Amino acid sequence: MKPLRATEAEQPEIFAILKREMPAIHRASLKMGKQLRGLSDISQKKAISELMASWVMAVYPEDLDLQLSLAEAIRDQAEIDLREASRVKERQKQH
Repeated sequence: MKPLRATEAEQPEIFAILKREMPAIHRASLKMGKQLRGLSDISQKKAISELMASWVMAVYPEDLDLQLSLAEAIRDQAEIDLREASRVKERQKQH
């Protein structure tokens, strides 16, 4: 199944939203991360998976195909974030 992708026309608006909300995004993710402390790594992964699945089901309550597409898009975004973090880390090592 192809993941949901923003069209070229939608990208500027999406980037503007992300830029504007980035501080709030970071605060929310740090808060959620704190809630996972004390859980094993397996339990943390399960909790994150349940959170994502419940959010995806709320966005597309009646359409499994769209739910799966959104889940795949989220996985794609996680890979992008990991690659970018690695790239930044390597760049910082060089300086």
